[in-house]
Amino acid sequence: MRLIAGLVLGAFCALMASPVFAGQGTYPQTEDELDAAYNALNWQTASQGYKLPDSHATIQLRSGQAILLGNDARRYSWLASGVEFPDTEAVLTYDTSSAQAEVYYEWREEGYVSDSDWEDVDPDALLAEYRDGTEASNEERVANGMEPMEVVGWLETPHYDKSSRTVTYSIELKDKNGDWANAFALRLGRTGYTQLTWVGSVGLLQSAGGRPQLLNDALASHSYQDGYRYADFQQGDKVAAYGITGLIAAALGAKFGKGLIAGLIAFVLAGKKIIIPALIALAGAVARFRRRLFGGADS
Repeated sequence: MRLIAGLVLGAFCALMASPVFAGQGTYPQTEDELDAAYNALNWQTASQGYKLPDSHATIQLRSGQAILLGNDARRYSWLASGVEFPDTEAVLTYDTSSAQAEVYYEWREEGYVSDSDWEDVDPDALLAEYRDGTEASNEERVANGMEPMEVVGWLETPHYDKSSRTVTYSIELKDKNGDWANAFALRLGRTGYTQLTWVGSVGLLQSAGGRPQLLNDALASHSYQDGYRYADFQQGDKVAAYGITGLIAAALGAKFGKGLIAGLIAFVLAGKKIIIPALIALAGAVARFRRRLFGGADS
């Protein structure tokens, strides 16, 4: 899962002590440097279509929204978490200093994912595997100075909209600092799938009726270009090694390995981000950046 603006102070200090991340260079060593890095990002706010070249998709930005693309999106992801996610194509948020949620778009070129096994999806089994994997990795998290985590359960069990070829689900986790949630959408295309990850609090998700409005907006504004839609599949195209059940398991990390970043309140699970929005440390830098970019007074 991802971070809105919530690494704790100890995690910030750990970042300062870990100078290099491969593709992005040296992580900012002070809050002023972090501010400058955020300010250098090129947010787009014009209400128009924006192309995502890797996934051959388009995002139609609406009034009141802002988007980062390509390298800017990947850099924001890194600045917000200290972890590089090279598959990130875009970051969507509201163009207001009070925005409390974001959506990340990541492209997975795995080939055509068959949805013929959708009826075989077992939410209870997937959750059990995910819970077992999380519990098994708690020892390592504790050894790296992190809090053990508990999988609370589904906030939305996996749902498949066949008309848009999109799987959606959300999950809740907690540690001693509190609960948090991410909501996901996996949109199938001809040559792979786009993973949309919404980041926000459990309360924010629940107040939206279980499906965040920003995620709904992100899905409504996203479309694959002609020739790259799911319906454009042709015999001879690359086919993914798994169907839709395996796709959900991969996105949850239930059947795949994990990576762990020492000193961060974060872990990476088969390409999926989970970062605890506890307390506030980097929140100040992100909030100031939002105020300067989108307007609003300090609170």
